Amino acid sequence: MANPVVSLLKTPWHIASEYYHRMPQRDFDWSFGDASVRRRADPYVAALRRDGIVMLPAFFQGEMLEGLRAGFERVIANMPHRCTPDALQNTDFMTEDEVFMRAALDDLMLEIVAGYYRKPFAIGNMAADRILPTPVSRAHAKWHHDTRGRQLHMMILLHDVSANGQRMSYLARSHDRYYTHFRAHAESACFEEDMQRALLEQPGLADRIVEVTGAAGTVAFFDANGLHTVNRNEVAKRDTLRFYYVSYRHFKKFSFRRAHLASLPPQKRKVITFNPKVDWVD
Repeated sequence: MANPVVSLLKTPWHIASEYYHRMPQRDFDWSFGDASVRRRADPYVAALRRDGIVMLPAFFQGEMLEGLRAGFERVIANMPHRCTPDALQNTDFMTEDEVFMRAALDDLMLEIVAGYYRKPFAIGNMAADRILPTPVSRAHAKWHHDTRGRQLHMMILLHDVSANGQRMSYLARSHDRYYTHFRAHAESACFEEDMQRALLEQPGLADRIVEVTGAAGTVAFFDANGLHTVNRNEVAKRDTLRFYYVSYRHFKKFSFRRAHLASLPPQKRKVITFNPKVDWVD
């Protein structure tokens, strides 16, 4: 855990670096589709900037959704448990099926990311997650932010998620906050007590909570700097794919096929190659 005293000295530099990381790049212009795609993206970008989260109900359907489900089953099978015996995760699966690349590099998805960042970005990480039914007594879910400053995540629901299921909850309009160095790192980024107190003291705060629910194929974009939590219960499992889009920092290593890169148009290649940690495989 970060030391709160040391944090006082580090906070000014921490906030300044975060401020500059959020600034758009004036000459940025990566176009991933024709003008009609950008027009489709505009209202989603506006909502994302305002609230930190936006939903695209049942976006992936038909053969694409079935392909994602089938690919997910292959990459999650035999994975070790993550943190608890009730969760499985794979964070390096892009080489397993081209369907993952098609989802992550969908024209509309990339136009939304580009409109939000307004600067070069890359796929920085990914996760295939299976959350199994979990007794509340064993759950460890708490309100938190992801300790990386501004970072955009795309979550795909692979099956229907109901209002009483193991959904993610997100506090809209909490994404633009700047944290002290202490509250931006590790366990210090947990806001469970703060959130529960605020819900009691601030009428209407609960109305800002967005529940990530919907039909299979629904996409949720959210800025992970905003406060969010997962609701653990014994209702149903939750299978999701997440792609993390990052700009200039927080790159993680993952594998990508050279042949898949060669098949992409130049602008989409940049979304892969801008990550300097990509591990190229044949």
